[in-house]
Amino acid sequence: MWYQSCILLDSVVFVGNGGANLLGVWEYAAAAGLLTPYSAERKLGLLSTSALSNRNFAIYFSGTLIVLHGLWIYRLTVSWLAWELTHSVFLVGVVSFCQFAPGIVLGPIFGVAADRYDLVRTAMFIHGGMMILSLVLAAITGLDRLTIEILAGFAVLQGMMGGAYTPTRLSLITQLVPRELFASATGYLAVAFNLSRFMGPALAGLVITLLGAAWAFGLFACLIIPAMISLVIVEILPRKARKSSNASVLGDLRDGLQYTLTHPTIRWLLILVATNGVLARGVLELLPAVTEVLFGGGSAEFAALTTAAGAGAIVASIVVTRTQNSERLLRIASSAALASSCLLLGLGMTENYWIGISIVAGLGCSCTLCGVGVQALIQLKVDDNFRGRVLGLWGVFAIGATAVGGLLLGSVARVSSISTTAIGSAIILAVLVVLIGGALIRGQELERHS
Repeated sequence: MWYQSCILLDSVVFVGNGGANLLGVWEYAAAAGLLTPYSAERKLGLLSTSALSNRNFAIYFSGTLIVLHGLWIYRLTVSWLAWELTHSVFLVGVVSFCQFAPGIVLGPIFGVAADRYDLVRTAMFIHGGMMILSLVLAAITGLDRLTIEILAGFAVLQGMMGGAYTPTRLSLITQLVPRELFASATGYLAVAFNLSRFMGPALAGLVITLLGAAWAFGLFACLIIPAMISLVIVEILPRKARKSSNASVLGDLRDGLQYTLTHPTIRWLLILVATNGVLARGVLELLPAVTEVLFGGGSAEFAALTTAAGAGAIVASIVVTRTQNSERLLRIASSAALASSCLLLGLGMTENYWIGISIVAGLGCSCTLCGVGVQALIQLKVDDNFRGRVLGLWGVFAIGATAVGGLLLGSVARVSSISTTAIGSAIILAVLVVLIGGALIRGQELERHS
């Protein structure tokens, strides 16, 4: 009973006091004989390697979790309004493209900005821009002046803000926690992203149904406020002085690309996440067709499959929070890509819905383990002077590969079948992962010798 009270206390103390009080409680419990020395040692060790035991990161994580829920509410509301205004599948796709294209196309430029400017001020500027855009869009929607052209324009502007937010959000952890907690912090930010992707659509549907789309946009603006407050509260660690021989943005961009292409492991890590994105995540983008063609299901089955994939992604993110060693992270990311290949093979060979839902949950887990594992590895390996630019490229490879994969594999499935496409993707992915894995091993050896 007392132990359960400690677990309850855990969730309260982490944010309020950075885990310090909880450490004291467990130390006292061990001394009093309420916990065995081994149990107390395990608990204390768990805290010391968890980014949530750090007060700065706990505050930042809370604000980020809230604003990411708002961002998904905004995105789903925009997509819903695009359908309500046009009843055109094509135009809904165009508006969706407008939301994500700026981050894909301009990701490296946004990464340059993250390296050049103060990260907290940049994050505050992005949050402020998101808030203004949401409030203006809420007013236009509430006054019934919204057209598809206006909606697409706001989708582009908010997409630019979202694209700039990714490298800034990920780079900020280096000024919140010590280096040994980088991987854990990366995992927790992935937990926040996947939780919001899991819960955001449901919240958006509830708000739109009960209050209307204008209120959904207004809610997003309100949910930005806690994130801005968190940036004011946290204590920022000093940032290393930036070394650059180029004063221009294009010069910095060129230096970032050159650094990435010549780094013995980072280039192959990005290729790994892109390969997994095209061939494995690309299949997940076809879930509506998979639901109907393979399993003969409808909207309920599609929702269940989507939920299963989301649950798998959350589990994978939690796994990364507990992994600090770079060599272990590399094994996890590579093994996850191989696991994706096996799961794709299974998906292409089954028509049983319950087996299928297990496979999709596994795919959600393996794809996220690969993507977030690579992101955590990059955080550990990249030079601080190039962190924003490399993370911007990670966003381009991760998001862009998924979009390309959905389009490419959808085209292949159209002329063959979904089963054939899944099996073919599995075989190609397995071969490429083995080749990339060999290159990563050689890159690791070069890093050790240099």
